[in-house]
Amino acid sequence: MGSIEDILGVSPNNESSAQAATDNTPHAGSNSKVSFSLIFFSDVIKGIADKQKYEFMRDLTVFADNEGFEAVYFPERHFSEFGSIYANSSIICSYLIPQTQRIRFRTAGISLPLHHPAEVVETWAMNDILSDGRVDLGFGSGWNIQDFILAPDNYHNRREICGERIDQVQRLWRGEAVEFTGPDNQTFPIQVFPKPTQKTLNVWLLVAQNEQAFYFAGKQGYNVFTMLYGIDMQEMAKKIALYRKGREEAGLDPQSGKVSLMLHTHLGADIPAVQQKVEAPFKDYIASTIDAHVKAGLGKDKGVDEVSQAEKDKVLEYAYQRYFKTCALFGGVEDCQPLVEQAISAGVNDIVCLMDFGVDYDSVKASLPYLKQLSALY
Repeated sequence: MGSIEDILGVSPNNESSAQAATDNTPHAGSNSKVSFSLIFFSDVIKGIADKQKYEFMRDLTVFADNEGFEAVYFPERHFSEFGSIYANSSIICSYLIPQTQRIRFRTAGISLPLHHPAEVVETWAMNDILSDGRVDLGFGSGWNIQDFILAPDNYHNRREICGERIDQVQRLWRGEAVEFTGPDNQTFPIQVFPKPTQKTLNVWLLVAQNEQAFYFAGKQGYNVFTMLYGIDMQEMAKKIALYRKGREEAGLDPQSGKVSLMLHTHLGADIPAVQQKVEAPFKDYIASTIDAHVKAGLGKDKGVDEVSQAEKDKVLEYAYQRYFKTCALFGGVEDCQPLVEQAISAGVNDIVCLMDFGVDYDSVKASLPYLKQLSALY
């Protein structure tokens, strides 16, 4: 029988390699450059009105826009309190676009098997026009089975559908006519209006552990959005190398593709100050993630029928310690530089800071000057 560690990819066997990555950190303060972005992902604080959560998201987006951050990323969430305010990222972006000047708006990502490609392009072309061409779209195949009440027939072959629809979205975005089947099995060549400002669409593919997915994204000329999901930075470097290889074999510049790495982020004066702020909410965040994955049926797929509270507690403590030490931007500016340097050495060129994992809003806002200092170094 599989374990909850298998479900979350946080096996303690990874601990030594994660520590090795830390020990081999390049000298902080190198001349390497990387962009910084923000992502809103989870919205797990309870007892706060949804409007306040949108206002918090707005305030951080305006900060990122003013301070030269590259992009802000938004997920797609359905039918769960975890990330419940992110049911439609296009509406969120249409709210934020007129309050910003330069920051790009990206999805991480649209669950494409749940949506018709023409609908996706219609909606986001409007935002591209309103933002003067600041829209990029990231796509995923979806994983939460209950989400597929929106498209019940698409669950089992969702990966194939996602790949096919990305191509259709790109063609529609360029203004091409694409044939779709309508009533009575008739086919219609469809062009989408209004036309977006950008002639071509920058595409991100959401990938986690699957090495072939990295290679596939490179071959297709996509950018990549990823995370340290149960792996260390050394393993991530191997996956990014496959991505670059895929681009090269497709005749593309292997270094031009964007690799966006999500990292939980909270900076402060020093590690003890940050530990005090993040420990309780981050453990709650991890616990909610465990519950979400088990409820989604991943445990059943891995041969786990039930997960005891003791096993959850064991993984919770291990996951917290592992993330805090090796997989998150937690601590003072100097404390966080080694992980940024590791990411750059691995081939990452966009650090995506996850901000809404449960730390109170006042503390998050107080941490922003430290994040500004870190980003300014690169």
